[in-house]
Parts: sequence; C-alpha cells; structure tokens
Amino acid sequence: MSESRTCERTIPSEGPRALPYCAYPSARDVAHHGLQELPKVLPLVDFVQARPHRSAQHKMIPATRLVPAQVLEMARVVATAFVRRNPISRHLQPPKHPPAGLMGARHTDPFGHDMFGPWTMETIHYWSIRLRLLTDPTSRQSAIRVNEEVLGQSLAIVNQAGEVLGGAFNKPTPPLDAAHAFRQGDLFMTAVVSCLEPARILFNTQNTDAMEALCTQFPAFRDAYARGKVGHHALVARANALATEEAFELLAATMEHYQALGYAYVVIAASHQWTGAACEVLGGVRVHFAPFQAQKTIRESVEPLEGTVTSPNGFLSNKDSGSMFYVIRLT
Repeated sequence: MSESRTCERTIPSEGPRALPYCAYPSARDVAHHGLQELPKVLPLVDFVQARPHRSAQHKMIPATRLVPAQVLEMARVVATAFVRRNPISRHLQPPKHPPAGLMGARHTDPFGHDMFGPWTMETIHYWSIRLRLLTDPTSRQSAIRVNEEVLGQSLAIVNQAGEVLGGAFNKPTPPLDAAHAFRQGDLFMTAVVSCLEPARILFNTQNTDAMEALCTQFPAFRDAYARGKVGHHALVARANALATEEAFELLAATMEHYQALGYAYVVIAASHQWTGAACEVLGGVRVHFAPFQAQKTIRESVEPLEGTVTSPNGFLSNKDSGSMFYVIRLT
C-alpha cells in the first residue's frame, strides 16, 4: 500500500464495527511508563483502516453552525458523559461544599447570564468546558470573549430534532512556553480550576514531555508546531442515545476536519482506552504513557472532605491504567 491512506468516504451499509480492544500498561509495567519508542517516520492517518468503524448514520456539524443554546447543550452532553465514563472524572470527589459565595454568584459571557448550578462533577466539567474552551479563559471578567478557534475546530452530532447527541471539542495546541494564566477573581474559574487541578497536573506534565520528544525527533513536526499547524483533540463524548460504535465518527471526522483546515498533525491525551483504540485505528502513534496509580497524589477519603479534592484510594483513578499520548499525522 502506498503511504497515502486517504480514500473516498464509502461507509459499510451494515453499520460500524466496534473498535478493537486497546491494551494499556499497568502501574506495575514500569518499563513501559513515560516516553514510548517512536518510529523513524510517523505514518500518515489511515482512513482505509478506519473505514469499517465509521458511520453513515449521523452527519458531523461544525460547532460554528450551532446556535448558542446548542453549543451549551453540547458542553453539557460532553461533560455529563465524560464524568460517567472517564476513569479520572468518575473517581475524583470535589470538596464537600462549594467555595463561599459561589452558589449565589452569576456568570455572564456571550452565551448567557447563569448561576453555577448543582455542586457536582458534571456541573464542574460543564463550567470547565464553558470557561476554558468555549470562551477565552484569559479575557477580563467584564468582557469575556468567545473562543472562535475552538468553535471552528470542534464538531457535534445533532439529530433531526436539533438535539446534540455527541461532541468533539478540539483546540489549537499552545506553545510549550505558553503561560497557563486564568482569569483572576472569578469565583467560577477558581472553583473549576481547583477541582480539576490534580488531573491538569498529570496532563500538563505528559503534554510537555511528549511534545518535546516529538519536536526533537521529527523536524517536520517541530516546524508544523512552530507554524501553529498542530491541533489538539481535547474531549470527546456521547449521550446515551448515541451508540458507542457511532461515536467513533467524531474522531474520524475530526481528522478530516483538521486536514481541511490545513493542519499537519493532531495530538491526543487518551485517558480512556476507547479513545486509544480510536487513535490506533486511525494510525496514531503512542508517544507517552502516564499511569494513574504510580503514586498516591490525592487526599484519600471515602467521603468528600471540606476544602480539598479527594479520592477513595488516593489515586487519580481506581483503574490500573493511565493516559496515553498519541500523535496522528495528517499530511
């Protein structure tokens, strides 16, 4: 087979096949932690191999074509599903009570004027998406801006009634030396960032190590990164109304969408092995593995405690697995 693995999008009429099982290392597999052995040349995205797993049932819609209410619905669908299925999000426990003043406060941005809502992980993830992806987390609280780049790169599955069934949030990959400065004095932002900080530390460390390795080994990747042509697939999730097999289309269509936008690579931190399987079917290469249970990094408690994030076992997850960082070459 030639290196070019793109093809006309002909989808099997009998429906998509389930993705193959994707094995990850465990905490005991120390030799397989950290940076992985990289090939001399990164393979091109493999749409031929992915074709049996794709779906003709649903059409992908760029988030720019959604009305504001649908954009927020997409955020809620992804947040709710993410907490139910993601091994970290369903394991961490937020503090027993929200920060003082949060429940009576209101947040205003171009999507509306809203209160925080229930103090649950689902709500926390919803606001994380709204504050850090849909809008610019560095803009002034009195003049919050829509993050047009994220909307332009993200995709949704919408049924005939206009209901969002699934979504893929994608964003540009920031430079390694970019400051992660969030808006100060924002009760919503402070609450969200503090609750998700344990996971953010793991992913930021993994991202730095993986991106440095890719830039060192592959000059073409380093050049694309410098030109802003490396996309980042951040979140993907489906509502219960959408079959698991149908959700792969969000990943495959994301790669096609990034190709159309002129991107050369996409990177993904896959903390769920379904996402890892999707990456590997598309020809993704493993770059870095970060285990969830290498050491206890969270306050251990069966019940939520005041003022701190906890987990029942002190680990990021009760799953003896981890996050695998992938790169997919598009051109």
